[in-house]
Amino acid sequence: MNRRDFLRVSALGAAVLTVPAREDAAVAHPDLVSVLGPERVRDIGVQYRRLVPESDWMRLSGPISALVRRDFETGRTVLVNGWILSVNEARQCALFSLLA
Repeated sequence: MNRRDFLRVSALGAAVLTVPAREDAAVAHPDLVSVLGPERVRDIGVQYRRLVPESDWMRLSGPISALVRRDFETGRTVLVNGWILSVNEARQCALFSLLA
């Protein structure tokens, strides 16, 4: 693993730790991997990482269900590989794509 990959994986770990674990979050916001499948999420994440500077997609903090809901309410969406996602969903995909 090179330094850049290490930093990305470290950032992913930090992002995961900043999101509080709540049982109702899974009900309020379905897991993208279970809905779309790991390959599609990975593909979306790779494409999103190509479109957006790293400093923008590495930020993810707070309860994801609230972030996603707010994104859709305020029109903060992106079109990636034919999918309309909230910005925070796309960030999730980008972080997930680093794992594979």
